[in-house]
Amino acid sequence: MSPVILAATDTFGDQVSSDAFTQNFFYIMAATAVVLGLLGLVLVDVGLVRPVNALSTAVQKLVAFTIGTGAYMVAGFALWNYQYNKAFAVDNGLSQAFKDWWFGGTFLNDYAQNIDSSVAPGVGNSQIFFVFLAVYGGFVCALVHTAASERVRSGPFYIMSAAIGGVIYPVVLWLTWGSTSPLTNAGLHDFVGAYSAYIFAGAFGLVLTIKLKPRIGLFPKPGETATWAPNSVPMALFGVVVLLFAAPLIVMGCGFFVPEDGYYGVSMTTSGLGVVYINVFVSFVVGGLVGAAIAYRTKNPVHAILGPISAYVANTTAFDVLKPWETAVVAVAGPVVVAVAYTWVGKRGIDDGKVFPLACAAVAGDILVGLIAWGTPTGGYFGLEGDFGFQHAEINLWWQLVGIVVTIAIGAISAALLVGVLGTFMRLRVDPEDEVNGTDAARWTPRSTTTSSAGGHRVPEPAR
Repeated sequence: MSPVILAATDTFGDQVSSDAFTQNFFYIMAATAVVLGLLGLVLVDVGLVRPVNALSTAVQKLVAFTIGTGAYMVAGFALWNYQYNKAFAVDNGLSQAFKDWWFGGTFLNDYAQNIDSSVAPGVGNSQIFFVFLAVYGGFVCALVHTAASERVRSGPFYIMSAAIGGVIYPVVLWLTWGSTSPLTNAGLHDFVGAYSAYIFAGAFGLVLTIKLKPRIGLFPKPGETATWAPNSVPMALFGVVVLLFAAPLIVMGCGFFVPEDGYYGVSMTTSGLGVVYINVFVSFVVGGLVGAAIAYRTKNPVHAILGPISAYVANTTAFDVLKPWETAVVAVAGPVVVAVAYTWVGKRGIDDGKVFPLACAAVAGDILVGLIAWGTPTGGYFGLEGDFGFQHAEINLWWQLVGIVVTIAIGAISAALLVGVLGTFMRLRVDPEDEVNGTDAARWTPRSTTTSSAGGHRVPEPAR
C-alpha cells in the first residue's frame, strides 16, 4: 500500500479537522511531559551522588537521553508500526513500515493534510506519537543510567544508550506494547510501558551495576566507616515531585482518544480519562502513606521518597482497567515490594537501591493486574475481525508472566553482551581517584579546588 501525496493546494481535510487538532495537542502534551520526567531523574541523581560528581552525572544523563532518543528515531517507530501493517494485511508489511516510518520515510516527512487519510488515517497523531515513543526511549536510557550513576564512564555508556534506543527498546516495545503487538494481541496487558521501561531497565541495570561494583565508601567493611555521602537528599525529593507532576500527563498519552466515542487504553481496553486520572493520584496518595509508614518504621527517608513513585510504577500496567479501590490495593504492594528489594540488594552489596527495586514493583503490579483484571477484553483494532478483531483477546495472568520472563531475558542478556564486549575494549568504570575526588574536576574545565565527600582536598590544576 503506497501513500498518496497531494499537491500543496489540495488537502485531505479530515487529517486537519478540529478533532484531529484536539488529539494532536493531547499527544504533544504527553510527549513533552516525558522531558519533564527527565528533569525529575536528573534532580534525583544529582541529589544522590557525591557533590564532586554532580555535574558529570547530570551531563551523562542528558547526553544518554539524547542518544537514546535519536537512535530510536532512525527506525524504531517503523518496527513498532509493523504490528499494524500486519493487522491490516498490508503487502510486504515489514518493508513497507520501514519505507513509511523510518526517519526519512514518506509519512514522517510530509504534512498530514497532504497524505491520503484512507492510507494513513490520523497521520498527524502518528507523527507526534513518533516523538512520544522516541523520547520515552531516551527516558529508558536515563533510567538505566540511574542504576549506574557516579561509576560508569561516558564512552561505553553512550554506546549502550545507542544500542538500547536504536535496537533493544524498539524490540521490547514492539513485543509488549500496542494493541496488535505479538504478546498484547494474545492477552498480555501493559498501559504505560511497565515492560519496556521499568522491568527492562531493572534487568539491564542490575547486570551493569553488578559488573561495575558498588561506589567507593558506600558499603564499608566491618569496623570501617562509610565515606560516601549524597549531595542533597532534599534535591532528590524535589526530583520525585517533578516526576509526580509529569507522570499523569505521560499516562494520558498512552491510549486512543476517540471523539464522540470514548477513551481506550493502548491495548484497546475500554477505559475513561477521568478514572485513569483518579487512579494515578490514588496511587500517589496510597503509595505516599505506605512509604511514609515504612520510612518511620525503618528510620530511612528513602522509603518516604520512593513511596509515591513505587505505587505509580506498580500500577503503570493497569491504570486503564482498574477501579480506584483496586488501584489502591496494587498501590499498597508497590512500597512494600520496593522496601523488600531495597533491603535485599543492600545486604548483598549491590549498588542499585532505586531502579531494580522499582522494577520489582512493576513485576508485582503486572502479576496483580493479571489476577484482578483477568478476563478483561483487550487487543486487536477498531473495525477489524478475526485474529486482530477489536477486543478479541482477554487479559490473563499467564501472558503477564510470559511478558515478564521475555522482558527480563532481553534486558539481562543484552546487558551481559554489551558489558562483555565493551569491557573487552574499554574501561567501564571511572578511575577510583576521580570517583572520590570528583569526576567534575577531572573531566571539565576550568579546574578548581574541590573538597571530596571523604574529607580530602584536590590540588588545583590548570585547565588543559
